[in-house]
Amino acid sequence: MSTNIKYHSSILEEAAASISPQERAVFDLNFGISERIYQILQEKGMSKRELARLTGKKESEVSRWFMFGHNFTCKTIAIIQQALGESIIEVVK
Repeated sequence: MSTNIKYHSSILEEAAASISPQERAVFDLNFGISERIYQILQEKGMSKRELARLTGKKESEVSRWFMFGHNFTCKTIAIIQQALGESIIEVVK
């Protein structure tokens, strides 16, 4: 499966190019999830602080969601989706 992730940094692009296809798939998925969450926050005019409050998480944990290499769990994604009232990822049935 090929991804169309466009990185906003040459450093991220270089890092992504230097890893195995499996690691790249994980990297792309996690980066895409972070980007989607950020996009929803922007569209709703919400802050990371507000997302932390809505999810019951510490602000520091929410900040880590937007850092390079964060690995999201299904549980965390479900909590974020519920808090935002938006889909972050969808499972094909």
